[in-house]
Amino acid sequence: MKKRVKNIRFKLLFWLGIFLGAIFSIFGFVLVNSLQNSYHQSIESTLTMVMKDLVYEYDDKHFKHGINEVKNEFSIETLYVQIVKISNATTTILERSHDLKSHSLEHKEIDIKSFKKDDIYFSIQQNSALADANIKVATAILDDSDSEMIIVQCAMPYDAYSAHIKNSVLMLLMGLPLLLIIILIATNIIISKSLMQTKIVLNEVKNIEVDHFSFNIQKTHVAQEIDELIETFNSLIRKIQQSYKRVREFGHNASHELKTPLTIIKGEVDVGLRKERSAEEYKNILKIVQSEALYLQDTIEKILFLSNTDENIIKNSFTDISMDTIVSEVVEEKRPLAKNKNISMELLDLEDVHIFGNATFLKIAISNLLENAIKYSHADMKIEVSLTKERLIIKDFGLGIPQNEIEHVFDRFYRVDKVRSNASGSGLGLSIIKTILDIHGFKISIQSVENQYTIVTIIFHI
Repeated sequence: MKKRVKNIRFKLLFWLGIFLGAIFSIFGFVLVNSLQNSYHQSIESTLTMVMKDLVYEYDDKHFKHGINEVKNEFSIETLYVQIVKISNATTTILERSHDLKSHSLEHKEIDIKSFKKDDIYFSIQQNSALADANIKVATAILDDSDSEMIIVQCAMPYDAYSAHIKNSVLMLLMGLPLLLIIILIATNIIISKSLMQTKIVLNEVKNIEVDHFSFNIQKTHVAQEIDELIETFNSLIRKIQQSYKRVREFGHNASHELKTPLTIIKGEVDVGLRKERSAEEYKNILKIVQSEALYLQDTIEKILFLSNTDENIIKNSFTDISMDTIVSEVVEEKRPLAKNKNISMELLDLEDVHIFGNATFLKIAISNLLENAIKYSHADMKIEVSLTKERLIIKDFGLGIPQNEIEHVFDRFYRVDKVRSNASGSGLGLSIIKTILDIHGFKISIQSVENQYTIVTIIFHI
């Protein structure tokens, strides 16, 4: 693992170094090129200003002021100026600045025929007598007649790699590699810390146990992306652990609930086979077996319903449904069952209610609620049903539920002791109801007083 982490870190640093090196090289090239262009433009701008002033000072074949006085106006450390007369293919230097001393600027090779008055022409000369580097020369026409031409030349030392540029290049050559090293060191520290945290996370993941319900991977606080991944993983693990816990409890309760009727069936069959029985006794044994078999069938069907219910599939089947139609249909279907106990069913309110949901599953839930109300009501009583836009209320007058057991009635296989002694049931009906209502986002609550009444309320909008 350590070798793998080291290789990953080396590859990351290697490619990052190449990338940053390329970026810094391009940046250095662009910067040096920009400095050179700026220096070049600065020299030309200075020469242009001097030249315009000289042309302005020239009048009637002479300067109003000497060229040295004009030159001194610009406070330039080194500035070469000379006036040249060209007549009959001969050239004569009429005047030169003090900086030139006894030397002169090259003018014989200049193509003066292509010059135009009021234009300035730039060239670069090499003159070791004047400067170690090249000289930037600006040339313009002062006077042009048929017999002669007078031109003025201004020049300054021109070094494409001046001291300023050389210092900048030197700083780049020293600074950029140093910056690259600092970045790589900092990156190495960050990567090492991140990879070590990743290793710690991997070790924690390896130690996950499904039945260890307090498990939680700690955040690294190094990278937000890793922490978000850890939080997502923790959430997933919690859901898996909760599901595992429910499945384990469900399996335990289911095995207990199925074991009891199977034991009864086996016992009754053993009794019937032990010796010859009368027809009436066999009928009684078969009735008991039938009853327990029906109980087993009902329990298994409900277990399968709870196990196979997929919330997303049910939600994808939601449509606009009429709740009042469903309630009225279920009430009419359950009237014969209520009539067997001489129980009347009254619809106190039945408003026009439209909701977004699955009609089949909601009908199952309401049907189960009414069956429970009938099953646990006293004979010769009534059941009141009320539907408004906000809620559905079902009230029966029967056995009721003790206050300390109301919070448990939606648990799977949970049955109130007093109710168990008076009516059969698997303890899954209310769990199915709660599952269906939770998928729809509805809230169910129960109010009850023992041996008086039970009120079940479903609120449509939480």
